[in-house]
Amino acid sequence: MVEPPLRVGICKAGVNNLEDEPSHPPSMRLVHLLLMLVVLAPVTGCLGGGGGGSETTGTYTVESTMTSIELETKSADYQDEATVEWSLDSSTIVEDIEAAGGHVVGVLLSLTYGEDETSGGPLCTGGEDNAPDTITGTASKGEWTLSGSGENPGSHEVNLTWHNASLLSGVIEGLTKSEIEDQLAFGEEALGAYNLAVTVDAEAFNSALCSHNDDGEEVATEVSLLVLDFTILDEDGEALTGMAVGDGSLPVFLFAGWIFPVVFLVGYVSAKQRDRFHLDLDFSEPETEVVEGESTSDGETLVESYRARVITLSALYVAQGVPWGFITVTMVTFLAAEGADAGDLAYLLTLGTLPWSFKFLWGPIIDRFQVPAFGRRRPWIILAQTGMVALLVTMLMVPDLTDNISLLGALFFVYNVFTALQDVSTDALAVDVLQSHEFERVNSYMFTAKSLGGIIGGAGLGTIIGVVGIRGAFLIQIPILVIIMMVPLFMRERPGEKRFPWDEIDVVEKVDDDEEGAKEVRDFSVILGNIRTAFSVRSAQLGIIVSLVISLAFILIPILPLLFLQELGWTQEQFNATKGGIILVVTMLGAMAGGELGRRFGGKSVLMFAALSASLTTLTWGMLNSMWGEGWFMMLVWIIHTFLWAIVSICAYSLMMRVTWAEVGGTQFTGYMAMMNLSAIIGYQLAPIFAAQYDYQTIFYIAAVLETFVILAALFIDPEETDRTLNTEV
Repeated sequence: MVEPPLRVGICKAGVNNLEDEPSHPPSMRLVHLLLMLVVLAPVTGCLGGGGGGSETTGTYTVESTMTSIELETKSADYQDEATVEWSLDSSTIVEDIEAAGGHVVGVLLSLTYGEDETSGGPLCTGGEDNAPDTITGTASKGEWTLSGSGENPGSHEVNLTWHNASLLSGVIEGLTKSEIEDQLAFGEEALGAYNLAVTVDAEAFNSALCSHNDDGEEVATEVSLLVLDFTILDEDGEALTGMAVGDGSLPVFLFAGWIFPVVFLVGYVSAKQRDRFHLDLDFSEPETEVVEGESTSDGETLVESYRARVITLSALYVAQGVPWGFITVTMVTFLAAEGADAGDLAYLLTLGTLPWSFKFLWGPIIDRFQVPAFGRRRPWIILAQTGMVALLVTMLMVPDLTDNISLLGALFFVYNVFTALQDVSTDALAVDVLQSHEFERVNSYMFTAKSLGGIIGGAGLGTIIGVVGIRGAFLIQIPILVIIMMVPLFMRERPGEKRFPWDEIDVVEKVDDDEEGAKEVRDFSVILGNIRTAFSVRSAQLGIIVSLVISLAFILIPILPLLFLQELGWTQEQFNATKGGIILVVTMLGAMAGGELGRRFGGKSVLMFAALSASLTTLTWGMLNSMWGEGWFMMLVWIIHTFLWAIVSICAYSLMMRVTWAEVGGTQFTGYMAMMNLSAIIGYQLAPIFAAQYDYQTIFYIAAVLETFVILAALFIDPEETDRTLNTEV
């Protein structure tokens, strides 16, 4: 399934307002209602708790196997009354732990010792009884600790465990599946460092005629980790799946009964009604003649240097791609492997995406409040990146990620507030400094840069997470973002601006009509009036519908990690390398193909055929569940679907650009992108609802139907209506 789209389209905004606004038709009420939906829907019920919510108590048994994996064996002399401490780490046997089941539930410290007491006087015969020494061993892991003592010669064990062993035998009642897992699987909390200690309290035979010497003892120690592999069985002895999917199913012909009429409709419109439904229009940016010398690499500021514009905008989009790839690939996959259910994953994805649905609110704010001495957009970008780094540091302080889903979700939300602010500020910066002939080329650079960031955060961090751990993955992101922050920190947008407050620079005074217009557009009443006018056009209103339905099929995003890891046995590294690497590369290729195909065959037509092909691919994916165990098949169908939906996304962006009015281009286009993110949120929230009722096949069928909605929504849009209606009146 394709990730929520990488949105980098730029619309040039003007500063003029209509002197005589057209009357607003009754359909504007629909627009107001839909805009209210964007604001209120996530707040009034989309957000559930982090617990996944739909589980009930039942009767269960647990089938389990305990494996002891040797971590260290050694023999050493321990002096009397001296405590020797040392630490061992699970990172040296990660593969063995995974092979044994992956759930570390204890540390076993085995101690073996003899007696080396020696005679200390001439009257000793050697037949005296040796005084026993006391050897104490201690094992600790975090708050768990256990000590045990024995006397020599002999041996004893310190068996420190932290799971509920009573669940491994007998019938379990009154608990849910998640509650059982919480007492048997401890995830990252059980990995890492283990602290060991040995203390010898030596005693020696002592009498009036004979005294022995004993300064300590030689003790052999063996440290092992106890690894549990378990399966929860229902009362019928059937294994429960890793995800709480229902066993309900719906026949495929019900869904085919919807999809194939859509196939007929698309075929009929394409063959007989192309002109009526505007299928031959070119949705790509118009070709413009490049005036020699217009775009150069001379100068130090963004408005002067083409090279500076490309480097700055691309670097900022890498900074946006890294956290998105990390959250939607690495973090989600890690939690799925740790036993998180669909509700947990949907909760985190929802809170991570929610700020992007509200990001259109930043548009008027960053236009209204500016510090021109330091650049119109630069202060907002630096503020956003500082907030992103601060939130990553805060996430490092969360004690146990898998047990603090609610707190983690809240931090994800705030983190993405700053990320969304950077996105809006960067788009506004691009609108300000890019020249018209640079839009298409620089847009492709920005799209590629964000994909590269996604690969770093997804495939990169996801692949090394087995070595550095989830906290290491958080930590690595901090220097990456700090380095990228150096770009806006030391760049200037225009001549005469300061980098820092203490800079001494001659400010260039430019008071002309353009500046007066810029002051006028920063008035909220003018901005809001132009937005209302822009959405008075019917095609602009239909653009809201397109944006709200395009990502509903993202119900598969929380489902796929669970299917691949918990059902099909893929490792985290395999899934992360695929989703965060190959899939992102295919997304980039699909986007480039979508732009080229749109120019040749008409963007709207390509959108419809690509969406229809993606729907049929998803339907086939669900029907051929007997082949899900074949890795090559899952890779092939995933790649095909990703490629097709990337084409859909690019053509949809072009369509939204066409129905956007230039007077409020940044704000209106950002609004469409925000609604697309709201669509993704709705898809995420539908995932646990469908998962509680239906099996995997039926969920794929539902997604296939949802993917056809964008075809019906886009079918009636006239891409030239906004330009024909509003720009003519201006």
